[in-house]
Amino acid sequence: MQSLPAPQTTAPLLRVDNLSVSFRTDHGPLPALQGVSLGVSPGETLAVVGESGSGKSVLSLALMNLLPPTATMTADHLSFDGRDLASLGQRDKRALRGRDMAMIFQEPATALNPVQRIGDQLVEAILLHDDMPRVRAHTRAVEALAATGIPSPDVRARAYPHQLSGGMRQRALIAMALIHRPRLLIADEPTTALDVTVQAQILDLIRDLAREVGTATIFITHDMGVVAEMADRVAVLYAGRMVEMASAADLFDSPEHPYTLGLLGSMPQLSQRGAPMLPITGTVPDPRHMPPGCHFHTRCPFANGTCETVRPQLRRLGPARLTACHYAPLLETLGART
Repeated sequence: MQSLPAPQTTAPLLRVDNLSVSFRTDHGPLPALQGVSLGVSPGETLAVVGESGSGKSVLSLALMNLLPPTATMTADHLSFDGRDLASLGQRDKRALRGRDMAMIFQEPATALNPVQRIGDQLVEAILLHDDMPRVRAHTRAVEALAATGIPSPDVRARAYPHQLSGGMRQRALIAMALIHRPRLLIADEPTTALDVTVQAQILDLIRDLAREVGTATIFITHDMGVVAEMADRVAVLYAGRMVEMASAADLFDSPEHPYTLGLLGSMPQLSQRGAPMLPITGTVPDPRHMPPGCHFHTRCPFANGTCETVRPQLRRLGPARLTACHYAPLLETLGART
């Protein structure tokens, strides 16, 4: 079981130990997450990275208690600010969501109500947790849209989602998530549909929230450039399992798992113009038919017989360093092999 949360300098606002999620299907259970443990402290940004199919979005939905009825979730511990989330009733969970715990969803086209004006949706989110006149709530909604850089926010507030571009719909979702200045923000690919200028503006908004309010942020992304800019720590998921946890500086300086090395090698290097990228070969395996041993061994250039038969457990390399690789410390072992 992968149940080694990394030590943190302050008590975590959100703490998760040994979280697993599976889905019921006509062909039997489909495991999506297995034994994930993590924590995030006030003012800290934890990036969760991995390819599509690694379990990142399932993790975000599990933390927000938004999994579909076909899902089964188990955890040894799941708490927010010391409160056991598993023991809370639906009313208490709804009171937390949107006010103290907020989420920026990946797909604005499906997250927004298509038959309700943007402004009305923001007003509804405000009045759900704050008692104020509707006129004041509307003013606050327009101000929230303006803060995300939407031009003519009063006009956009009167528009329906289909009347906005994909980027504007994404910014409306971001405004809705930030409107209560939450203590925990889960951002699932929040800048995917945005151009570079607007992306920088949104990242600044999220950083300001962490600095001013002490918001803890879980930033789910596949963009390692955003990770380098935003993250304090990074959790790397592969095929539903955590394979590495480190500070952002340590992760970029000396990755301790071949999968992390591959993710970094897939990035274009501005400092080495013309240098080829080194993409990871193959694809994420079918969760119903995982390879034995290390799940990454079929794609790993360093795998040997041990990797093919023995599953590596997440283990600690330092106070804030975890990895699930037989070779770790990776660079030292590879240097010795060479």
